[in-house]
Amino acid sequence: MGLTNIYLARHGETEYNRCNQIQGRGIDASLNETGQRQAKAIASHLQDVEFHRVFSSSLKRSRETAEIVADRFGLQVESHTDLDEMNFGILEGRPIAEIEHDLEVLHQQWKSGKIDHASENGESPSSVLERANGKVESIIEEHPNTNLLFVLHGRLLRILLSHWLQYGLAGMHRVPHSNGALYHIRWDGKVFDPVYLNKTEHLEITTS
Repeated sequence: MGLTNIYLARHGETEYNRCNQIQGRGIDASLNETGQRQAKAIASHLQDVEFHRVFSSSLKRSRETAEIVADRFGLQVESHTDLDEMNFGILEGRPIAEIEHDLEVLHQQWKSGKIDHASENGESPSSVLERANGKVESIIEEHPNTNLLFVLHGRLLRILLSHWLQYGLAGMHRVPHSNGALYHIRWDGKVFDPVYLNKTEHLEITTS
């Protein structure tokens, strides 16, 4: 079996990101102007990659980022609800400064290995992994030896990559992420091999 190149991008900035408010699956915000510039920077940086498919979640911030990139390659975005961000339940939409204690408790639960723990009315890391990883793996199996782009979300990227790189979900905090960041992973049919993680040099033009 040859190599499947899996490129991942975190969506561009929204006003929730700018204002430091937690989003999650229940918040369907569009990109702001900075987010649109970040998406264009992603497209420019990846312009020499011959992509075969572009995937996103069903949420606007993911889909809009993916559409800007896919347009560069003349491709259509394939959106899937299974690739949506984690549902953070009652924490969604609130300023992070107001819920720092709740988030810290949540993160400590996960770091201690309680990966079935969720915020009230929310999803656990294990349940998110089950729905999202199942979808990604089916896509990879259907399109071997291709270049695939997935435009996803911060917590979801941490969940998937910690699993693929064998950190375990309790180690997902080890995976860095920022709006517009890029990741490149190679899959040889047995092992996920990281080429780069959280690449952001292409975003420098968005802050000038």
